[in-house]
This record gives sequence, structure tokens and C-alpha cells, in this order.
Amino acid sequence: MKKITVLSILVLLAVMLSACGSSGLPKEMLDTTWEWQQLSETLPASQSMIANSANYTLVFTPDMLYSAKADCNMLSGEYEISDNTLTLKAGPSTLAECGAESSYNQYVTLLSQVDGYRLENGKLVLTFGNGAGEMIFANVGKAQ
Repeated sequence: MKKITVLSILVLLAVMLSACGSSGLPKEMLDTTWEWQQLSETLPASQSMIANSANYTLVFTPDMLYSAKADCNMLSGEYEISDNTLTLKAGPSTLAECGAESSYNQYVTLLSQVDGYRLENGKLVLTFGNGAGEMIFANVGKAQ
């Protein structure tokens, strides 16, 4: 009887862990291309749509890595997750000059300040700077 109970608990734990993915992120966040569409800041309060949003993408993988397109550059790194706390650690990056109209510097800076996340109405919301603002991403499909 004890063996059946222990086995049942182990099976239940395995099912629960697989629902979240091995990374701790919700399954729907993983291996998905997220496109940065909006920036919301608290001080001063402002909201802006991202021009050329297809140039700013983010992908999380189950092995605790992320990759991002930042205009004319690519970057990658590791992420750490605990409850709804998310930290992105910078890794390798290309360093091409993207031009005066680029949001490359802002995007990379904000990603380095990410401290939380949530899924809301099919969108990914990354919070940054201890309440300073939010980056809002749309799901644009399965990562390539």
C-alpha cells in the first residue's frame, strides 16, 4: 500500500513539473517568439508603442536560456526564475551600430533590469526596475 501511495505522489509531481516546463516558466512562454510591442513607464507616467516591433524579439527555452533580437543585433544569456521573479543575465551579443532611430540601447538596458513577469490576455508582461515599468510582448508564433 505504501509503495502505491509513494508512486502516486511521484507521478503527480512529475505531471505538475512537466506542466511548467523544466525551467519553472509556464509552458506557453517557452520556445515562443515574443515581440516587444509596448513600453509602459511609471515615472513619469507614459506609454508608447514600439516602432519596428518585429526587430525586438525574445525567446525563452526550457534549458534556462534566452535569446533576443535587438534591432540589428542578436543577444543571448541565462535566466533565473523563482515564483514570479525573473532575472535575465546577459551573455554573448553582437555589437553592430543599428542607427539613430534604433531602440537597441533602450531594449538591452530594460532587459537587464527585468525583475518579474506575468502572462496577461495572451501577452507576456515583463516588469523592470522595481515597479519602474513594464515591457509588453505579443506572441508571434513558435520559435524557429
